[in-house]
Amino acid sequence: MAAQQFEKHLTPNEITRKFSVPTAWLDAMPEFGEGRQEVLLRAVDGVGFGCQFICAVRKGRYKKPVLNLAEWGRFVSAKSLKAGDKIVFYKEENEFRGSQYRFRAQKLDAYGNWVDV
Repeated sequence: MAAQQFEKHLTPNEITRKFSVPTAWLDAMPEFGEGRQEVLLRAVDGVGFGCQFICAVRKGRYKKPVLNLAEWGRFVSAKSLKAGDKIVFYKEENEFRGSQYRFRAQKLDAYGNWVDV
């Protein structure tokens, strides 16, 4: 079951460059090791495919987390994402599988409903 779900609408800059991760999402992400500025985020998208991203943070007080352009760019291309589309992120706790991460891309359909792509 998902503890907390996070949503973010994509900006034009996030389509062509890196994805700026809201700082609040860090609590739901895998742990950064001691002194590490990067963590590998393995997730499943909304249609069941695996995806992975490198999340990097700055040293110091203001972390400003971002997803690495290489992995993020492939995800944007594969999903044909545009500004205004939405990302939904959450962590599921499962008694048998442990923590699983979900990173869903969504677009509005012809009826105005958000659907996974």
